[in-house]
Amino acid sequence: MSRAAQKCLKGLSVKPLPSSILTDYIGPPDKESNLRPYVRCIPNNETSLQKRLRENRNLVEQWNQDFWSRHNKRFYEEKTTFLKSNGDPEKNFEVSADKMSEFYKDFLDKNHKIHFLYNISWYLKNFELLCLAGQVNVHNLWLKLKR
Repeated sequence: MSRAAQKCLKGLSVKPLPSSILTDYIGPPDKESNLRPYVRCIPNNETSLQKRLRENRNLVEQWNQDFWSRHNKRFYEEKTTFLKSNGDPEKNFEVSADKMSEFYKDFLDKNHKIHFLYNISWYLKNFELLCLAGQVNVHNLWLKLKR
């Protein structure tokens, strides 16, 4: 890989400052959560309602980031344990697809309640964001009609 390409890729891993960008920035997937992080642009003429929406979005995204980081860590730890106890050491602890499907089913069954509660929370948080975004859009429409 060329130095220019390495420099370009390295630049992608550093989040820009919200005050230094003109549009929202969506970064590469996080190594722990696999979620793509957002950096929201802060417009010069941001209203208090728009600021509240931006800050609430950031809080929900951080909550989501934390959940999936913990979840994925737990998944990979359990998967490693499963592979070590069920895999053949001479074949680099490989396990058949059927055996892995048993692990996946067991993991999903054990975490069903956590996933259920996550989904309810996720829907409620997004409904709140949707209502707030609706208020921002009505406010913006009102300002346009006033002019």
